[in-house]
Amino acid sequence: MSRFISASILLTGLFFLSVPSVSAQKGENGYETLSVFLDCERSCDFDYIRRTIPHVDYVRDRVGADVHVLITSRSTGSGGRDYELQFIGLEELSEMKDVHHFVTQATQTDAERRDGLTSAISSGLVRFLLTTELGSRIQVSVPFEEMNEAPDLQDDPQEDPWDYWVFRVSMDGDVEGETNEKQYSVNTRLSADRVTEEWKIGFSGRFNYRENTFDLSSGTVRSTRRDGSVFGQVVKSVSEHWSAGITSWSNTSSQRNTDLSLSVSPTVEYAFFPYAESSTRDFRARYEINFRHNRYEELTVYEETQQTMMQNQLMVYGNFRQPWGSAGARLSVESYVTDFEQSLFDLYNISLRTEMDVRIARGLSVNFNAEVSSVHDQIWLPQRQSDDEEILLGNAALPTSFDYEIGFGFSYRFGSIYNNVVNPRFGWGG
Repeated sequence: MSRFISASILLTGLFFLSVPSVSAQKGENGYETLSVFLDCERSCDFDYIRRTIPHVDYVRDRVGADVHVLITSRSTGSGGRDYELQFIGLEELSEMKDVHHFVTQATQTDAERRDGLTSAISSGLVRFLLTTELGSRIQVSVPFEEMNEAPDLQDDPQEDPWDYWVFRVSMDGDVEGETNEKQYSVNTRLSADRVTEEWKIGFSGRFNYRENTFDLSSGTVRSTRRDGSVFGQVVKSVSEHWSAGITSWSNTSSQRNTDLSLSVSPTVEYAFFPYAESSTRDFRARYEINFRHNRYEELTVYEETQQTMMQNQLMVYGNFRQPWGSAGARLSVESYVTDFEQSLFDLYNISLRTEMDVRIARGLSVNFNAEVSSVHDQIWLPQRQSDDEEILLGNAALPTSFDYEIGFGFSYRFGSIYNNVVNPRFGWGG
């Protein structure tokens, strides 16, 4: 049985002599400590973190904080998350900045992920705590195995019996009812993915079925809706900015008058920033040529029951997460070509979506989102005019030349910014 030796090492600041001191708040223990702004969106359990790391003061705005902890994440090939933790010094500590990573596995529980992320936050704050009075009291316990009992180190990476493949299968359904209404639905999902530095291979499928029954004064109305799809993708990493691949797609949708649609698409993508920086800044352009065959349930407005065509698609999108907030935008231009005499812009769709959340001043942030589309590619619309019941129940789509959505708001918080108390009584965290 392995014996562990616990080495307590008193951290003095011998390696950080150039780090300036900071005038921080005095904590509950009487020692001056850091004011920390934890910027973690929905990834963190704030109550748990405040209980586990009580030796700093948590503030609700980066203005006036000593350290801004910005946490972003992205998916890993195994279905876990790669969390990037940026520790950004502010005010007197503005010259200090560290970046740490914490990776979770898909099989971990929420408690395991929470413990690991909290531990990573605590470790990252150590260097900043050394600039305060509390720094002289920090000790680090480092357990390690005796040399003669340490496991053999292998030059080759550990063999993976699954060869990086990850499979997922899920199914759910529900039944609801009352005196004059009944509903049931079934949803299935499956996927298989293999992600390495050089290749990204993925296959997924889904099928959804929903049925509603209404007992009305005019009689019984039954509504059914089904949609499903199968998706496949193979992507090759060409460089830190370029990638190329091929995707295939098949789908069925009763709402869109589609019995079956099959497509294959060669695709190329360019990332203006290296892919390694995608968790904080991501700006890309993607172009694909889509060869598609559609088979319709009913005769369409173009008097077609089936159709073979080519689709061009250009997409430019970016997402940025920075200390000042976050912003994202996506521009998509699509066009169908059903015969060689047709112009590229006879059947087209242009859409633009933007999202922004910006901190203006202490406690004040504004958010905005908008999406607008110019729609001229509803080639699947049935020639028959849909019944009012089908439209109201969402089982049929209406013709349109545009659609839009706009949202905006602001948030302002004021009052005390120093309150580390956790009080979960009656469901309020304090």
